[in-house]
Formats: sequence, C-alpha cells, structure tokens
Amino acid sequence: MRQRVLQATIITVLLAVLLLGIPLGYSWLGLTRQNLASQANTILDEVRVDTEVRLKDGGELDDELLQRRVDEQADLHISIIVVYDGQTYSAGEPPREGGLNRRTNGAMGQAITVHVPESDVRAHTAGAWVLIIVAGLSALSIGVSVALWQAQRISMPLARLSRRAEAMGAGRSRGPWQPSGIAEIDEVAEQLANSGAQLNERLEAESRLASDASHQLRTPLTALSMRLDEILATSSEEWVRDEARISLEQIDRLTEVVHDLINAPRSSQRRTPGVVELRTILTQQSEEWSPAYRRAGRELHIQVPRSAAVWGSTGPLTQVIATLIENALVHGGGRTSVKVRRNEHSTVVEVTDEGGGIDPELGQRVFERSVSGPQSSGTGVGLALARTLVEDDGGRLELLTDTPATFGVFLISAPGEADDGSDATDGARRPARPGRRSRLPRGRRADRIPRGEQPGNADDFESLPQGSVVRRRSRLRP
Repeated sequence: MRQRVLQATIITVLLAVLLLGIPLGYSWLGLTRQNLASQANTILDEVRVDTEVRLKDGGELDDELLQRRVDEQADLHISIIVVYDGQTYSAGEPPREGGLNRRTNGAMGQAITVHVPESDVRAHTAGAWVLIIVAGLSALSIGVSVALWQAQRISMPLARLSRRAEAMGAGRSRGPWQPSGIAEIDEVAEQLANSGAQLNERLEAESRLASDASHQLRTPLTALSMRLDEILATSSEEWVRDEARISLEQIDRLTEVVHDLINAPRSSQRRTPGVVELRTILTQQSEEWSPAYRRAGRELHIQVPRSAAVWGSTGPLTQVIATLIENALVHGGGRTSVKVRRNEHSTVVEVTDEGGGIDPELGQRVFERSVSGPQSSGTGVGLALARTLVEDDGGRLELLTDTPATFGVFLISAPGEADDGSDATDGARRPARPGRRSRLPRGRRADRIPRGEQPGNADDFESLPQGSVVRRRSRLRP
C-alpha cells in the first residue's frame, strides 16, 4: 500500500512538472532573449545620443566614445560599430556570425550597429535552463516528501489493522483501537471489531453445543457398549458373540470419531501419525460391510499382504476406507475389490467396482464439497472429507480411473510386526501399546510418492473372507 501511494504521487508530480514545466521553460527562454534584445536596444539608444551630442558640439567621433559604452556592460561582450561620413568607428570584439544584432540611424546621418555575440545569448539561455531544471527538481523532491509522508500516514494504520485482523484470527486478545485520523480505516476497524465479537459469540455457542452433544452421545454409547459386553459374556451362541464383537468395534469407532470432532477445533496442531496395520482395518471393514453387500446381491473382495503397516491414524484411515467402500456399494455395481499394494517406501489401497464409473465431466471435482453426480442423492461431502483426513496424515487420495471407478489411497509404508519375523496370518495385528507409539520419520510424506506410482509386491497376498472376525482384546473395566 505504501509503495503504491508513493508511486502514484511521484507519477502525478512528474506529470505536473512535465506538463507545466515544458511550456514554462519555453516561455522563460523566450523572455530571456527578449531581455537581451531590450538591453541591446538600450545600448543602441545611448550610443545614438552620445554620437549626436558630439557631432552637434562640433566634435569628432572616435573609438574611445564607443569603448566607454562597451566597458559599462559587465555581463555582455558586445561590439559597437558606427559609420559616419564614410568612416567606421568600432569598439569591443569583432562581430561574428550569429548572435543578436540591433541597428538604427541617427539624426546626424550616422549608422549605428550593436552586436551581442552568440556565446552571451547561450550563456543567458543556459542560466534559464538551469533555473528551470532546479525548479523542476525542487517540485519533484517536494512531491516525493509529501508522498512519503502521505504513504506513511496511510500505511501505518493499515498495518495496525492487518495485525489486529491477524490477532483476531489467531484468537489472541485485542486492545482498544486507537483512531488513526482516517475515517475509512477507523470505520473498517470498528466493523472488524463488531464482526470479531459476533464471531466469538458464535464460536462460544458452537463450543457449548459441541460439549452438550458430546455429553449426550457418550452416555448412550457407554450404556450400549456395556450392554454388548454383557451379551458377549453371557451368550453361548457363537453367531451372537460375533455380532456383539462387531458392534463393539463399531461403537469404539463412533466414540473415537465423536472425540475427534469435539477436540479438533480446540487443537492448534495436526495430529501425529503413528504405525497402523491395514490388515486390522480392512478385516474390520470386511466384517461391517459384508452383510450389506450380501443383501444387495454383490460381493466385497479384500486382498491384503501379510504385512501392511503404514503411517497414519487408525480412526481417520478407517473412516476413509469405509467411505470408499460405501460409495462403491451405493453408486457402483458388480464386485467391489479392495487391494493393498506396497513396497518399502509406499503403500496404496485401491478400491474399485464394476459399475458404470464416474462421469468424465466431473473428473477431480468429485473431491470438492457439495459436488456429486447428477443421479446421486448424496451431499457431496464424503470424498472431500476423506481427502482432508488422508492429507492430514501426510497421505494422498486420488481418483485413478473414471471407468471403472478406481480410488487410490497413497500412504507411507511403515515397519510392522511381520517385518521383525512374526507371523501375520491369524487375523489382525495387535495395536501398538499406549505410550510407545511410533512417530512418522521427519521429512516423510506421501506427496514424495510420484503420482500414479504402482508400488511393487513385497509381501504375500491373502484374500480376507467376507465377514471374517477379528479376535477382540479383553476390555478393561474401571
């Protein structure tokens, strides 16, 4: 802002100097030449009077009479020539070509000529040019000084206003606004303060609503979890126990999602990704979605290596994969395949189905909020939220092909239990112990994986049967 004000003022002053200074300069030069001509005419009249007086008194003309007039001119090097009765009298330097000449005839018949040399004309003209340039530079310097003062006067309140807006966005305390003397800026600051107060009121109301919703949700979820634990402990039928285990897993996931939604606005930093075993997540998703696929007369096929540890967060990554499987169920057709491919650097989870695919006109816009297919009844939020969750953990969610619709979740490979020689064929891995959570290595992100890379198969693949059961750890009661 300061630079723009300075540039605008300097350009305005420069244009004013050029538009006014050039005509004024030419006028000044013309006036200088007129002054020289007038001075030459004055000398001419004086010489005429001197010669007429000398001749009327009966005297004779000589060069000394003319030399006195030449010596009187301190700033001019003139020459005077008088022709009388066939004789020529002169004083000063011999005249040259150019310059300024003034001639007249006296009453006694004498012819008088006064010559101002070109060097004197140029000297007086150069002096005029110097004065013009000095005047222009003075006007320009005054304009720059005024521009600096005006820019400082405007930019300082704007900088204060910018810092105040930044402090408001960061949630820091703000003191009273000191008037800047510029009505427009003071009005903006007042409106900003009013908007900040309204925003704080809305945030406090949303925070209270979130706290109330959290309390209201946790109470029935806890009661439902205790009831399912009781069914799991007392039921003798294996299928009931299996369904109870699956329901408990879903309740745990829902509790974690509620916890993340409540605490996310309060956290000023992103979560720290840890080691997550994809086999555990995909086995859980197989259990949850297989009944829905069977009811729809479709098949859910999941293929995962024996070791598939990645860097991420269990809850968000589970939600992302669930979103992709649900979209394949609702909007796709035929068999839905989930395949994990990995190497020592990268891991990709591909979800594809045999349906009609995605309209090519949508393209990558499927990840924008409120964007969905023309025949879709969804809100257009699921894929946008899924991409955000993956990117928060340093990964990437991409649409690999339109037909068939194939989505890829790119993640950073991490060392798993099978990498240390243990067997991973029986169900899911044991999660990392609390307090011993691994951290993502510095500088490692999924955006280091080249787009479209297909990781190699570093492990043996196994297909998870639909509805496979994860053996659940014992739940700790308070």
